[in-house]
Amino acid sequence: MPEDRRKEQASCGSTGQRLFSRLFVRACALIWRMSVDWGTRRPMLVRLSAHVSLLLLVLAVPILAAVSPATQALGHSEINAPAVPPPPTPTIESIPAWQAIPPSVLTRLALPQTIIPERPRAEVITYTVQSGDNVYTIAQSFGLNVYSLIWSNRETLQDAPWLIQPGLTLYIPPVNGVYHLVTAGESIESIAAAYEVDPSALINEWNDIAEGSELHEGQFVMVVGGKSEYIDLVPPPPPPRYATASAAGWSSGVCSGVSFTGPGANGYFAYPTGSSRVSGWYFHDTRNPSHIGLDYACRSGNPIYASDNGVVTIAGWNGGYGILVELNHGNGFTTRYAHLSDLVVGCGQSVYQGQLIGYCGTTGWSTGPHLHFEVRYGGVPQDPQYYLP
Repeated sequence: MPEDRRKEQASCGSTGQRLFSRLFVRACALIWRMSVDWGTRRPMLVRLSAHVSLLLLVLAVPILAAVSPATQALGHSEINAPAVPPPPTPTIESIPAWQAIPPSVLTRLALPQTIIPERPRAEVITYTVQSGDNVYTIAQSFGLNVYSLIWSNRETLQDAPWLIQPGLTLYIPPVNGVYHLVTAGESIESIAAAYEVDPSALINEWNDIAEGSELHEGQFVMVVGGKSEYIDLVPPPPPPRYATASAAGWSSGVCSGVSFTGPGANGYFAYPTGSSRVSGWYFHDTRNPSHIGLDYACRSGNPIYASDNGVVTIAGWNGGYGILVELNHGNGFTTRYAHLSDLVVGCGQSVYQGQLIGYCGTTGWSTGPHLHFEVRYGGVPQDPQYYLP
C-alpha cells in the first residue's frame, strides 16, 4: 500500500477516536445531570471543594519555603543583569579604630579637648590695688582697655591715674565701656548722650532697668561701649607759673619734740585729689578774703595723696581744720590737707609724692565734703594755683 494512503487512513482513525471520546463524555454528563438531585448535592460538593483547596494550600507552604530567596534572586540576576563582583572583605588594618566595635554596641567618641566659649562676666566686680599695680596691668588682667578702667573709676582716680595707690578699691566692669554713677536729674537719654551711645546701650543684662524707667541718684549703670574724654596716662608737666618749689636732699620735721628726717622734695607739686576740680573757695576768695587755701572737690571717703615727698609734721585733730595732715618737704615748703575723715599716716612718717595719706571728709569748720589744701613757704601761705599744673 502506498505510504500516502497509510497516512490518510491513520489520520481518519485518530479523528474518529477523538469524536467518539467527546460524544461519550457528553453522554455521561447528560445522564449525571438527569439522575442527580442538585438541590441536595450542591452544598456537599462546595464543602468538598473548599477542603480540597485548603489541603492543597497546606501542602504548598513547605514546598515554597524550601525555595531559597537568594537562589531565586541569583537566578533572576543571571537572566536580567550582569554579574557584579562582591565587595572586598575589609581587613583589621583598613578599619578605623573608632569603627572596630560590635555593631550592637553604642559608644560615645572621646573628645580630647572641650572648648568653652568666652562669655562676658555676669556682674561688675571690685578690685583692691596691690603693690606694683598700675592702670595698664589691671586693665589687661581683666581683658579691658585702660580707658574703660579709668572712666569707670573717675570718682576714685580723680582723673589722675598715675597717682594710683595700693589699697584703693576699683570697679571692674564686665565689658569695655563706662560704669557710671548717676547724679540728680540724669536720665537714660542724657547719660547715653554724654557717652555717645544709643539709649539701648543702657538696657542690658547688667542694669536692672527697663526702657523708659527713671533713674535715681547714687545708682550705678553700665554703659556698654560708652566713651568719655581721653585722659593723659602720664603725669602732667610740673612747672608752675612762678615761684618754683625747689627740690631738697632731705626733709625734716618735729613731732612732740622729736626730730625726724625723710626723703627730699621732687621740686614740684601734684594734685592732692588727683584732679584740678575746685568746689569751694579759692585763695583769698573775694567771698572770703581770709581764706588761705584752695578747696578741691572730693566725695567723702575719696583718697587724698601727698603732693610731694616729705615728712609728716602734723597728723590729727587741729581746731577748725578738723583732722589735718601737714607735710614738710625740706625745701622751705610745707603743705596742709584739712577736713579729712580719717588718716593713714602718723607724725614723723616719711611719705612720697602720690602716696595715700588720708580720706576726704568734712571735719572741723566745714559745710560739706571737700579738701582744704594749703601751700606755705617759710610759714607764709601761698596761692596753691601758682604751684600746681
